[in-house]
Amino acid sequence: MKNQNGDLRVVIDLKDGKASVGIQAPECDPLFFAHQGDLAAVLGVVPDFVDVAKKRWEKTKLNPDCKSPLPSQAKPAASPKAPRSGGKPAPSGQPPMF
Repeated sequence: MKNQNGDLRVVIDLKDGKASVGIQAPECDPLFFAHQGDLAAVLGVVPDFVDVAKKRWEKTKLNPDCKSPLPSQAKPAASPKAPRSGGKPAPSGQPPMF
């Protein structure tokens, strides 16, 4: 796959012997991969990940748009206000708190 200026971004995040690898090119959705191992092991498979990404982008650069309807924007119905104390009135002489 050729793009206008050959830009390619590869991001590697290492944590506890696991790597997350993200690959992105201009006007293409990023692809993410996971790999076990240290930095040397991950660097050994990055060219394979780049090849997979380029082949994917040759077929389709962007993921399809979401066609599902948006969730309702209407406010939910208000719940009835029930007394918390089980309906018992406060004893006389006790100041109301709320």
